[in-house]
Amino acid sequence: MKELYISKREKEIIEILLEQKNGVTLDYLSDELKVSNRTIYRELSSLESTLAKYQIKLIREADIGYRLVGKPASFKELQQQLSASPEELTAQQRQSALVIKLLMQEKEVKMESLAMDLQVSVSTIQADLVSIEEVFKAYKIDIERKKAKGIQAIATESSRRLIISGLIHSEINEYDFFQLMESETKSDAKEWETGQNPFLKQLNKEDLYHVYAVVKRFGQHYFEEVTDSQLQRLVILLCVSIMRLRVGHQIHSFKASTLLADSDQTKSIETATAIYDFMQKLYGIAITKEEIQFLGLQIQGLNVPLRNEFLSEEYDTDLGYKVRELIRLVSNELDWNFNQDETLFHDLLAHISAAIKRAIAPMPESNNPLLDKILTHYSELSFSVKENLTHVFPTIHFLPNEIVYIVIHFASAYERQPKVQELKALVICSSGVGTAKILESRIRKYIPEITVIEISRISKLHRIDFDEYDLILSTIFLQGFETEYKVVTPLLMDNEIKSIQLYVRQIISEKKKIKEKKEKNILTNQKDESEFKEFYQKMSIANEILENFNVHQTVGTKELKPIISAICKSLEDDILIDSDHIVYKLMDRMELAPIGLPNTNMALFHCIDPTIKQSFFSIYELPKSIEVLGIDRNPIQMQRILMMLGPDPLSENSQEILGSISSAIVESDLTMEIFNSGSKQLLNNYLSSIFLEKLKK
Repeated sequence: MKELYISKREKEIIEILLEQKNGVTLDYLSDELKVSNRTIYRELSSLESTLAKYQIKLIREADIGYRLVGKPASFKELQQQLSASPEELTAQQRQSALVIKLLMQEKEVKMESLAMDLQVSVSTIQADLVSIEEVFKAYKIDIERKKAKGIQAIATESSRRLIISGLIHSEINEYDFFQLMESETKSDAKEWETGQNPFLKQLNKEDLYHVYAVVKRFGQHYFEEVTDSQLQRLVILLCVSIMRLRVGHQIHSFKASTLLADSDQTKSIETATAIYDFMQKLYGIAITKEEIQFLGLQIQGLNVPLRNEFLSEEYDTDLGYKVRELIRLVSNELDWNFNQDETLFHDLLAHISAAIKRAIAPMPESNNPLLDKILTHYSELSFSVKENLTHVFPTIHFLPNEIVYIVIHFASAYERQPKVQELKALVICSSGVGTAKILESRIRKYIPEITVIEISRISKLHRIDFDEYDLILSTIFLQGFETEYKVVTPLLMDNEIKSIQLYVRQIISEKKKIKEKKEKNILTNQKDESEFKEFYQKMSIANEILENFNVHQTVGTKELKPIISAICKSLEDDILIDSDHIVYKLMDRMELAPIGLPNTNMALFHCIDPTIKQSFFSIYELPKSIEVLGIDRNPIQMQRILMMLGPDPLSENSQEILGSISSAIVESDLTMEIFNSGSKQLLNNYLSSIFLEKLKK
């Protein structure tokens, strides 16, 4: 028997009719379902064809109303199907199912057939097609309508797979999915068929288990850091790919050039090749180079942690600069210092790197109510992140969910910082207790940092010690009141809320500084031996860098390579063992990716190598500017070379000290100008202050 797809209301009507065997009136059904008689009448009309499939008739008798007539066996079968039938699909789920059906078909399909499969009217299918056109446009998919034949989706094979797998993934719970995958020996065909999720049934059971087994086999080496959701998405995409390949649909038009040129590419291609080697042996199907590249790109788009060695050839200077710029812009807008949070920087670097790769071939997004709550709870932060992402990455289209995950990184950093909340406020109100309570309620709702609120009348102010409070709010102007306070209306309007929120941030920032200063004073004499050794090592590295630091004048030439050669030659013996080797690495690195810093006249040359003896940083001034490509792909006139070198492997302490210089360069417009044009004395003093700040932590 065909599965029973009916609406929730139809199901409720059938259950009432089965329970009330003697019949029910139209009014009774209307009262039970809390709808009009007209709606019930329309639902009963559509039910007749559904019930006919079970050889059950819906009849109407003058005295008793509507009742069902049929054989006991038919009623039993209907009840079994009702209990086993899936929950009613939402409009969005139905549209997702419609998209999948269209993309799975290679030929025209009639609307009547789609309406029957989804248990809706043809007019509903027509309305759904209008709704899904935006999704199709984003993936450059056309819908062709042919008279008497039906409709057909015209799409590339890669787009078909991405949308099909993405929609299926968004409708399957990760826990249920992995429980089912891990219970392969207990599952049989009957259990699979009686499952409740219609989207899971779009996948071939045997193919899915084969794919999961292969991905699991590679999991320990390649997917250890991947989230459950991403692993599920990869398994489903690979399963859809195998299903399509088995019936002869291969990817031929996927361009290798869309793969991003970075160090993860080789590993991703190797992983995709190894996975398909297993699949090829298992199914005996031909795998094209484009298939491997397509899967490699999906693997490359997974969130994998980047190496924390900013000097290595694997470090993306362009992306690092842009992430720093994003952090700086959001910090300035919100008046909250995210700049010093290295965890935030590295988390964003890893996430945005993967997000950019996902943006090349995006999948439809999962429905996640939690993400909507994040946007609401951190509305100001969300707006700032969204606006500045567009500014910093103008050519990348980040999907809404992707933006929310970036907001979460900032929100985590915000919550991580010791905000010294629990502020105490005094509210001076002359309008009575009722008005004061309204004001208190709105303060608690919109400014949660204020945890203690005390209300006072003007007549009692002489008894109060104002130093006990972090801020004072008053609903009236206080003539001659010497302590700082803010005048607000009893209803606390939106502009007043924003003003107080900004004021609260300033108070928190000041309290944080005071707290940190106290903590540093307390800890000054409590260093144990290991802490002292680490402190001494950092201090030695910082001192070593400062001793070698200078702003050098170079010999005049229009060619860059001779200048770099001369610089490296001057460092031979003391800093370098093999200057020619380092020249080659520096020039090669510049060819791989631009190193000029936008809106400046400087470029950062950097590398780590076993032939480098110690950490080194210095600046070299050119007598004549040389045009080089900036990391934003626009040319700059380079007049200063920032040379940063380190031994390989680079110790954590060396990495931290050199990393503090790298971060400081792009921290703000002021710091960029210091490195861009500052004298040796100014830069020496600035570097010393950076190192001292790092050593104090």
